[in-house]
Amino acid sequence: MNNLNRKDYLLTFNKKKDVFSKALKSLTDRIEFYKSPYKGFRTRAEFGFSINDDIPNYTMVKQGKRYVLNDLPICHKKINSLMPLLKNEISRNTESFIELFQIEFQVSRNQEAFISLIHHKELTPKWVDRAKEISSNLNVSIIGRSRKQKVVIGNDFITENYIANNTCYGIKLFEQCFSQPNPYVCDDMIDWTCKNIIFRKDLVELYCGIGTFTIPLSASFNKILATENNRLCTKGLEANLILNERNNVCSARLSGKETLDALNGIRDFRRLSHIDINKLECKSIFVDPPREGLGLNTLNDIKDFDQIIYISCGFDALKRDIKMLSNTHNVRCAAFFDQFPYTDHIESGIILESK
Repeated sequence: MNNLNRKDYLLTFNKKKDVFSKALKSLTDRIEFYKSPYKGFRTRAEFGFSINDDIPNYTMVKQGKRYVLNDLPICHKKINSLMPLLKNEISRNTESFIELFQIEFQVSRNQEAFISLIHHKELTPKWVDRAKEISSNLNVSIIGRSRKQKVVIGNDFITENYIANNTCYGIKLFEQCFSQPNPYVCDDMIDWTCKNIIFRKDLVELYCGIGTFTIPLSASFNKILATENNRLCTKGLEANLILNERNNVCSARLSGKETLDALNGIRDFRRLSHIDINKLECKSIFVDPPREGLGLNTLNDIKDFDQIIYISCGFDALKRDIKMLSNTHNVRCAAFFDQFPYTDHIESGIILESK
């Protein structure tokens, strides 16, 4: 991927566009396609790291083989500018970083950045002093992690601004929490979702993460019940609700199954004691599951919702789930988002409505 060009990008994009069209054209005639920039689109990247003969190197594994690299054109220009600067800083005192084996960069389009340095052994006071120097010299936050240890110099988040329905939303992206790696396409994903949903009173959102969709969607519903099982993401969601001054979102740390059990009156949860769940009229559900898609129990539990908004990062799982949901719902519209150019990965969204 060192010689990226628009022609190669369009070839892979059109192949995926055809695959998506063939799979969805019998279900809806409202299909949209969203391109990515052909380079510089990733704002999050993870590299291996090694020091040989006092020379530090970034590494990646491709087809089972580890190789050294100096930059990565698919990454945002901020990451590519930081890579050699960090390498030079480390080379000035490799002794403090001899146990460093992984480096993660995360940046935003407004030039904020943090760098995570992940080590095999304990981070010493000497390491902290050196990391503070690097943080100051590069004007970035530095996060050091080793077993049962985390040191934050600066912030453990950056703020990304997304645009949907001509409105800007600031979202804090926290270290160790999932965030969309391609913000340009994420803009399209949020905007498409907000423009194509139909108001259905209240919304329940499963797998809400740090609220990337929750907060824009809160403008279209009376109330949202947003749940997430990851503790760090739950804290991140709360921070983002405060940042965006959203008071119509109630959140809880629950799995998807637990959330649906609570809504169906099957189980009570102390983690929902702050919410009068009986007052919610959830006619719509938003799901953004892991790549394996929705489980059979979840599919059975969501069939009674009038509107299902499904963002998918696993196309095979999506096709399987649509097949089952087609017994009770029609696909109203669909979209392919090219989140990961130059790969066969298909990120997509569908909105279903009850028959």
